[in-house]
Amino acid sequence: MTSSIPAALAALGLLILPACTPEEEAMQIAAVAEAAPACDRPADPAAARAAMAEAEARVIAEAQASQGIGELALWTLKDDDTTLYLLGTVHLLRPDLEWRTPAIDAAILAAGTVVFEADTTSPEAGRDLMKFFTTEGLFTDGTQLTSLLTEDEVAQLTDALAEVDLPLDAVQPMRPWYAAINLSVLQITQEGFDPASGVEMKIEADAKAHGAAFEYLETVEQQLGEFARLDNCAQVEFLMQSAASMEQGTAILDLMVSEWADGDAVGLAALLATPDSFGSDAAYDALLKNRNARWSPMIAGMLDEPGTRLIAVGAGHLVGEDSVIAMLRAEGYEVTGP
Repeated sequence: MTSSIPAALAALGLLILPACTPEEEAMQIAAVAEAAPACDRPADPAAARAAMAEAEARVIAEAQASQGIGELALWTLKDDDTTLYLLGTVHLLRPDLEWRTPAIDAAILAAGTVVFEADTTSPEAGRDLMKFFTTEGLFTDGTQLTSLLTEDEVAQLTDALAEVDLPLDAVQPMRPWYAAINLSVLQITQEGFDPASGVEMKIEADAKAHGAAFEYLETVEQQLGEFARLDNCAQVEFLMQSAASMEQGTAILDLMVSEWADGDAVGLAALLATPDSFGSDAAYDALLKNRNARWSPMIAGMLDEPGTRLIAVGAGHLVGEDSVIAMLRAEGYEVTGP
């Protein structure tokens, strides 16, 4: 049973992508006459959505019943001459949310190097992003998005797009993963979440002020390539889960942010770090679990170099049974924190 949580994934666990530009909205690509792929779709979509809502309500209740530490969680991994701080971030936040603590401020100030998921702010990164969106986010063979969807899915997607005042034609040239992220980011930003208020933006400014260096765990192509390499069925599942989440506005995202700010690793994991949260096992493995498995030995290897590092990655990567924290602990490393 899947849940309608993916709209929050862009803000909590994944790289933030820009929403559609007017130029993209004007793009028109001729349709290709092909049927929707033979994916594993429910025989009764309405009944499936009702069951999904019930399952999601149980997960929400579980998260709400869990108690955090009362402030943002900060993990620590160290040896004799190296200290690594690990902080879960939210890439977009409401501007009035105060998340900083004395411990986090001290970690930022102490860090000679700050490690992010990927470089998303430099001019080079901007060019790489645009190139990737063009080559991997858009169909290049004349296919239209709706050719991959059933009639019921087209209707559901059209309704979701209307919530953000976006016409169906605007996403027709997009592959399902790219349409899903655009839909989610549009919803989030229209509800008042701001990239300029995101944790990475604040940390980057402070770190630059005291001369810290910056490192990254992956490239733009490595990160976004996980989306692009999903098969059409997994991409469509992710898109339709994002469309389903539009019905609830940002209520779930607000809850996730509340769990994150409370340092409730258990509650946040229940909401975010499961295959159901991503719409499929394939999406969960590609977008979360596999990336965590790549990052964990890289982070452990940082113990070989003396000094202090702050590793700030999407909060979804640091909670749950397949988190970076769990993987490091499974390898015998002593990571303090929730």
